[in-house]
Amino acid sequence: MPGGMTRFRAAATHFGLSMLVVGTVFLLVYFVWYPEPLFRGAGGRDLFLVLALVDVTIGPLITLVIFKPGKPGLKFDLVVIAVLQLAALAYGSYVVFEARPAWIVYLRDRFDLVRANQVMVEEKAPAKPQYARTPLSGPQVVGARVPTDPDERFRMMVSGLAGADVSSYPRYFVPYEELAAEAAAKAKPIRTLRTYNPGREGELATVVAKLGGDESRLAFLPLRAGKTDLSVVLEAKTGKVLAVLDLRPWQY
Repeated sequence: MPGGMTRFRAAATHFGLSMLVVGTVFLLVYFVWYPEPLFRGAGGRDLFLVLALVDVTIGPLITLVIFKPGKPGLKFDLVVIAVLQLAALAYGSYVVFEARPAWIVYLRDRFDLVRANQVMVEEKAPAKPQYARTPLSGPQVVGARVPTDPDERFRMMVSGLAGADVSSYPRYFVPYEELAAEAAAKAKPIRTLRTYNPGREGELATVVAKLGGDESRLAFLPLRAGKTDLSVVLEAKTGKVLAVLDLRPWQY
């Protein structure tokens, strides 16, 4: 440790290194696991803030308390702090990773956001190969078909009452394109979002402009995202997914 190092300088150095590491994790969370508007709407921001505040503050504060130039065993103490801090960061990152949005599932007349830890693991084996593994590079859009077998329908009804709808069962996933026409038929005109989101007309106008400026070719369906319900913008004729917006999809 340099001779001119004081406890405040040591704590500041520790803080800077912590910010660098946490900043790297932030890039992964924000741009891969929780792309906007899911960073806010799916609770990614809240999870990351808890992770960051704990990791960035606790380690430097402990360094500030224990650091004393020439103190016997100081290097060992600092190594222990660093190891514990990295362990806490690894655990927090794992929690954020496990709660990441994995699938955006069209079901009946809406989309459901399914997190990695909401997927029924035992249901992966009978799923089609492309749905048997949870995506690592951000959520993917798929469709889900409600089972036609009466017994299976009853099982899904019971499961839904327990909080796990058909959208949590990969065995029922199909390419979204197979259900896109159905989604288009059930979608509402995008102008309806103005009624549901008073005072945010400018945000909607910006999105419409980016998507070509013609409102008549745009529609939307709700996305149940857990913390906040969002809106999925579709091409009105085909049902193609164009964007996800942090706009309320309901009148409430």
